[in-house]
Amino acid sequence: MRNSPLSTDGASESDKLARLAGVLYLLTFPTTGVWYGISATVLGADAVTLASLEASRGMLELAIVVGAIGHVNHLVLVVVLHRLLRPFGQVAANLMLVLLAASVPLSFVGIAREMDLLALLDGAPPLSALAGEQLQAQITLTVNAYTNLFNTGAVFWGVWLLPLGWLLLRSGLVPKVLAVFVLLGGPFYVMAFVGPVLDPEFATSLVGSIFNFVTGIPELIGETGTALWLTIMGARSGRKAVLAGLAESR
Repeated sequence: MRNSPLSTDGASESDKLARLAGVLYLLTFPTTGVWYGISATVLGADAVTLASLEASRGMLELAIVVGAIGHVNHLVLVVVLHRLLRPFGQVAANLMLVLLAASVPLSFVGIAREMDLLALLDGAPPLSALAGEQLQAQITLTVNAYTNLFNTGAVFWGVWLLPLGWLLLRSGLVPKVLAVFVLLGGPFYVMAFVGPVLDPEFATSLVGSIFNFVTGIPELIGETGTALWLTIMGARSGRKAVLAGLAESR
């Protein structure tokens, strides 16, 4: 009888946390995922010009808005995941929290660089004094600043998956294959930073193209699969482990 409150209340709490984490994780795809996709399309061209920016202004504005929403969502997501997974490893859960949270300021600075591009399009003073080659040079510098910030943020987007994947393995909340794919996604994100540093032409090289394609596999299977599993299944698949972890944490 003494364990019945834990069995009922603990299971209910863990199910709610798991489903909430799943929903928040799914929200990253139409927010930060769309931000990345649009930004890569608009700003990833070989030569971003004033004309190309003007033609893509609406898309860039959309990317800024959904990106801001998505990165705030990242903070809420990692707090919920920390509460859910903390019983299975306090240090790993804290590390996961710090690493993903550290990426958010970098991401917002990157979004600010995109807003700078809109300012260049609007020609607000003193930017209105720029013309011709000066304006194009400023656009190029701003796009390069955004790219460098994005690549730096990719380090944190990768390394936070390592403690997350390990905690998912320990908790049994998702099938082990999903947790393994989450772990595998970490190094691929980090390579988005290392590759351009070692090879300035990495993004347009054959190796870079192959690597970008392969990178999507762990993300699709691991992260998307984990988000869907938590949303649909809650904590039922790892009920015994969750209850034991909650008992130890109280």
